[in-house]
Amino acid sequence: MRFFSSLLLLFASAFLALRADDAPLPTLTTARELRNLPEAEAARHYPVHLRAVVTLVEPRRTIFFRDDSGASFIRWGKNVPDLQAGDQIELEGLTYPGLYLTGIAANKVTVLAHGEPPEPRHMDYEQLASGQFHYDWVEVQGIVRSITPGEQYSVLKLALGNGSIDVYPVSDDPPPDEHLIDAVVRVAGIAAGYINDRRQLVAPHLRVRSLADVKVLEPAPAEAFAIEATPASQLLRFAPNGRAGHRVKVHGVVTQQEPGSAVYLRDGTQGLRVRTTTTETFAPADVVEALGFPTMGTLSAELDDAVLRRTGETSPVDANPAVVKDLAAGKLDADLVEVEANVRDVLREPDRIRLTVQAADTAFQAIIPITANATEIPSAGARVRLRGICRVVEATQPTRSFNTRARSFELLLSNSPGAVTILRRPPWWTTQRLEIAAGILLGLAVLALAWAGLLRRQVRRQTTLIRTQVEAVTIADERQRIAREFHDTLEQELVGVSLRLDAASTRAGDSKLHELLTSTQRLVQQLQAGVRSIVWNLRDSSLATQPLADAIRPAIANATSGRQLEILTIGQTRRLPEVIGHELLRVAQEATANAVKHGNAQRIVIRLDFSAAAQMRLVIEDDGAGFNTSAPVPAGHFGLIGIRERVEKLGGHFELRSQPGKGTTVEVQVPLPKG
Repeated sequence: MRFFSSLLLLFASAFLALRADDAPLPTLTTARELRNLPEAEAARHYPVHLRAVVTLVEPRRTIFFRDDSGASFIRWGKNVPDLQAGDQIELEGLTYPGLYLTGIAANKVTVLAHGEPPEPRHMDYEQLASGQFHYDWVEVQGIVRSITPGEQYSVLKLALGNGSIDVYPVSDDPPPDEHLIDAVVRVAGIAAGYINDRRQLVAPHLRVRSLADVKVLEPAPAEAFAIEATPASQLLRFAPNGRAGHRVKVHGVVTQQEPGSAVYLRDGTQGLRVRTTTTETFAPADVVEALGFPTMGTLSAELDDAVLRRTGETSPVDANPAVVKDLAAGKLDADLVEVEANVRDVLREPDRIRLTVQAADTAFQAIIPITANATEIPSAGARVRLRGICRVVEATQPTRSFNTRARSFELLLSNSPGAVTILRRPPWWTTQRLEIAAGILLGLAVLALAWAGLLRRQVRRQTTLIRTQVEAVTIADERQRIAREFHDTLEQELVGVSLRLDAASTRAGDSKLHELLTSTQRLVQQLQAGVRSIVWNLRDSSLATQPLADAIRPAIANATSGRQLEILTIGQTRRLPEVIGHELLRVAQEATANAVKHGNAQRIVIRLDFSAAAQMRLVIEDDGAGFNTSAPVPAGHFGLIGIRERVEKLGGHFELRSQPGKGTTVEVQVPLPKG
C-alpha cells in the first residue's frame, strides 16, 4: 500500500512540475525585479513592461535607465531610438542575462515626456567596487591623475580616496585641457566596470556623456612645474600642512630608464622610482624635474602618473658600491648600485634574461632586458660585477612590530656595456658538464655491471654444460668399462658352462638326468640373454644423437611386436641430459615390458610432455589386465621398484594408477636443469 502511495505522489509531483513549466512567466514591472533575477532565470526571457527615466545613451546600442526601485539597461537592435538623457519612457521587451546583471532586450520604447536626468547618487570608491550600484546614475569627486588620448576618445584617470577609476566618455570629445590634471573635480555618469567571464566585477569605471561635463571644484596650479620641489627623502613623510593626493615636484639625476614604464632618479643620496608612460628617452646623468603623485611602492615612496622635463643640465652619476646585506635590508631601494656575485643559473625568457646570482650567503636575481645591443651574458659559474637598480620586490611586516622590512630584492640591469662585467669566467668543468660526465660514467658503470652479470650467467651456463658433458663422458666410460667386464668375464664363463652342459647332456643315459641337464642349459641360455641385454644397455648411446622419442621406439620394438604402439610428443622437443634421458628410457622399457608380460596389453601409448619449462613428464598407458595397486608385490617382481628408484634418483615424482580389467598408467615427472 505504501508503494502505491509513493508512486501516486511521484506522478503528482511530475504533473505539477510540467504544469509549472507550461505556465506563462510573470511580467516584470520594476528595475529591482530585473536586478534580482538570476542569470539562468533571465535566460528564460521573462516579459518586461515598465516605466523609467533614461540616464545615458551609448552609440553602441545600449541605453541605461533608472526607476524608483533601481537601475538597469536596454540592449537595442541595429537602430537605436532617438532618446536623450532625462526622457521618461515606457518600454516592453524580454529579460536578457547581460555580462553582470539582468537587462532588457527591448522591442518597443515609447517616449512619454522629456525632462532632466535624475539626481545622481554620491558614491565613493568602495561603493563603486562593491557592484551594488552597477548601472546606476552616480556622482563622484576626486583628483584627476592623468589623461590618456585614444583613437575615439580620451580616458580620464580619477583618484577617489582609496582607489582610482577610469572615466570613459560616450561621445567623440576633443582631448581635454592638460591643465585638468591635479584638479579636484566632480563628474556624474553610469557606474560600470570591467567584467570577467565569471560575471565578477574586476574593477569599476565610470561612463559619462562628455568630458565637458566634468566640473572643476579646485583647479590645478596654472604652472605645474612652478611649484616648490620636494626632496625624495621627504615623500609621504608626516607633513602637518601637506596637500594629500596632489602632485609634487622632485628634482633629480637620471640613473636608468625602463622605456614606457619608469625612470629612476637619484635625489641627493636617495633613489626614486618615477612611473611614467612617456616614450621620451632620458640618458643617465640627465638632470630632470619629475611631476607626479606620491604613492607607496613595495617598500619606498614612488611617483605615479608622472611627467618629466629636462633642465638642460647633466650631472655625473656613479653606482653605489654595495654589500649584499644593505641590499637585502632595502637601504638602497630604487638606487643605482654595484655588487659582485657568482652566477648560479641563467634563464632566458622572451623579453629578458634572468640571472640567479649569489653574494655571500644571499641569493637574488638580476634581470637584463633583451635589446639589439645587449651586453654579454655570463655563464653559470662566472664571477661578475653587476651594475643596476636595486628594487625591493617583497616586504614583510613582522609580528608585534610597526617597522616594515624588505624580504627580497632584485637588480634591474640596463643594456649598457658596463651593466655586467665578467671578472672570472667559469671553469670548463661546470656543474652542468660535471653532471653530464657523471651521467655518462654512471651509464657506463651500469652497462659494465649488466655486461658482468651477463658474462657471469654465460660462464655459469658454460660451466654447467661442461660439467654435464664431463659427467656424461665419465658415465659413458664407466658404462663401457662395466660392459667390457660383463662381456669378458661373466658372459664368457656362461658360454663355457653352456658348452659343458651341452656335452654332458649328450652322454647322459638316464632320461631324468638328461632332462635336468637340458633345463639347466635353458636357464644358462636365459642368463646369457640377460647379460647380453645388460651389455647392450650399457653400450647404448642412442640418446647422444637422437631425441628420447626416437630412442624409445627401437628399444621396445621386440617387446611390442604384434601390438599397437603410439608415441606422442607434447610441446617442443628438447635434448635431455644423458643421465635423465637414460633413466627415462629404462623406465619406458620396464613399464612396456610389464604391460606386455604381466598385463597382456594390446595397445600401449607413450606420452612425452615438454610443455613445462622446469620439468619433463613421461606417461605410459596400456589396455592390459591391470591389477590392484594396494596388493603386496609378488616375490621376485622388481620392475616397479626399479622404476621408482630411478625416478627418486633424479629427484622426480612417480605415480602408478591401475585397476583390474582397466589397464595401467605409469606417470613420471622429473625436474630439468636450468639453461
